Amino acid sequence: MTRKSKRPERTETDQSLLREREKTDREIARISPKIEAAADEVLEVARQRAEEMLEVARDRADATLEHAAAPTTAVDAVARARSSEDSTLENERRIAAEVLEAEREARSRALRELLGLEREETDERLELERIRADDVVASRDDFLGMVSHDLRNLLGGIALSASVVLKRTADEPTKNEAARIQRYTAKMTRLVGDLVDAVSMEAGRLSIIPKPQDAEGLLHDVVETFRGLAAPKGITITLQPLPPLEPVSMDVERIHQVLTNLLSNALKFTPRGGAVEVVAAPAGDQVRFSVHDTGPGIDPESSTKIFDRFWQSAPGDRRGLGLGLYISRNIVEAHGGKIWFEPRKGGGSSFHFTLPVA
Repeated sequence: MTRKSKRPERTETDQSLLREREKTDREIARISPKIEAAADEVLEVARQRAEEMLEVARDRADATLEHAAAPTTAVDAVARARSSEDSTLENERRIAAEVLEAEREARSRALRELLGLEREETDERLELERIRADDVVASRDDFLGMVSHDLRNLLGGIALSASVVLKRTADEPTKNEAARIQRYTAKMTRLVGDLVDAVSMEAGRLSIIPKPQDAEGLLHDVVETFRGLAAPKGITITLQPLPPLEPVSMDVERIHQVLTNLLSNALKFTPRGGAVEVVAAPAGDQVRFSVHDTGPGIDPESSTKIFDRFWQSAPGDRRGLGLGLYISRNIVEAHGGKIWFEPRKGGGSSFHFTLPVA
C-alpha cells in the first residue's frame, strides 16, 4: 500500500477556520438573546414611565373634576373614555410587540443568510487561491524535477570520473583529491535530494510504501556506514544491545534516510572525542528509535523550531540547508509515528522517533 502525506498547513487552516466559525456562531447565539433582553428591558422601562406619566395626568384631571363639582354623567363619560383609551393602547402594544418580534426574526434570518453567503464567498476564494497556488507549485516542481535530474546526472558523471582516477592513479595526492571530489559530489547529490524531497512534502506528494521489515538489520547497516565517517573525527558510534524487536511497518529507504539525517547531525555537532549512541526498544505497539550524542545540546527556546523547514542551529550556519529534521519529521509522521527531541542530562541531545509494529 502506498501512503501519501497530507499538507498539514492546509488541514490546520481548514480546522482553524472551522473553529473560528463555530466560535462566531456561539458568540452570536450568546449575545443575541442578551441584546434582545436589554432592548425589551429598555422598552418596558419606557412603557412604565409613560404609564406613570399618564396616571399622574389622570389624577390631576380627577382632582380638577372633583374641585369643579362636575356632574356624575361627566365623570362616567371620562371613565368610559379612559377605558377605551386603555383598550386601544393595549391593542397597539400587542400589535407593536408582534411587529417587533417579526422584525427581529427577519433581522436574524438576514444575518444568517448574509453570514452564509460571506462564508461561501470566503470558501470559494480560498479554493481558488489554493488552485492557483497548486498550479504555481506544480510548475515549480516540474522545473525543479528537470533541473535536479540533470544535476544528478552531472554529479554522477563527476563521481564516476573521480572513481576512475582513483583506480588508475598511483599518485597519493591525486588520489586524495579524487576522494575529496567524491565526497563533495555525494554531499551535493544529497542536498539536491533534500530539496526535491522538501518540495514534494510541501506539496503533499511524499509517497511511502510501508512493509513489515526487520529494524535490527537496518540499524546495523546504518551504524556500520557511519563508523567509517566518525573514526577520522575521533567520535565513537555504538549500537546498544537490542532487545527482541517485532517487525516494523516501514519504507526501508525512507527510514534509512531518517536515521542518516539524525546520525549526520549527531556527527556534525559532536566534538572530537565524543560519543554517539543508537538505541531501539519496544514501546507498546510501536518501536522507539533513539540517537544520543554528547554535543553542545540545543537551546530550549529552539526546541520547538528544530523540525521546521530551513531551521539552522545558528544564523549563517552553512553546514546544510536545514532540511534534514524537517524531512525526517514528515517521513516519520507519514508512517504514523512521532519524532521529538529531548536534552540529555550533563549535555548533549537525544532524538527519538517511533514506528508502528507491523
